[in-house]
Amino acid sequence: MSSTEHTIPDANRLYIGEGVTIKGEISVPDTLVVCGTLEGDVTVGNLIVGETGAIKGRITVAENAEISGKVFEKLDVKCLLILRSSGRVDGNISYGLLQIEQGASIAGGLSSTDYRPEQKPPKVELYPREQKPQKQDSSRGAKSGLSPLEPLPTPATTPGQ
Repeated sequence: MSSTEHTIPDANRLYIGEGVTIKGEISVPDTLVVCGTLEGDVTVGNLIVGETGAIKGRITVAENAEISGKVFEKLDVKCLLILRSSGRVDGNISYGLLQIEQGASIAGGLSSTDYRPEQKPPKVELYPREQKPQKQDSSRGAKSGLSPLEPLPTPATTPGQ
């Protein structure tokens, strides 16, 4: 294999390398990775801005975005927005879910959308179910005079007497 075969991205993706500058409107159905400079409006499925990357324009992300570089003007992320410690956003941000590492910089407004992943309700319900049986077991052990480490008598030991 030649080395150029390793650097060719998948069909629905775009990689803007360090030192590359693109001006104009960009639309990428899948993932856009920016390590260079992009000036213009952007519509993408997923966005990754590397530490050396910068985007100036109105950005609409259908799914998730991870920002380690700089973004200027407007950033609209429908699902998860991750701002890494080296990331800087100067402009208004709207997001579904937000994760910010210590050291990240935001200058502008923040607004949350109504996006709520379906995974959250089951996680909340799991904890009360696990705690209720534990409380009942410990109260039964206290009433019978057994310490929590001793096994309860079982019907199998009674017929052998």
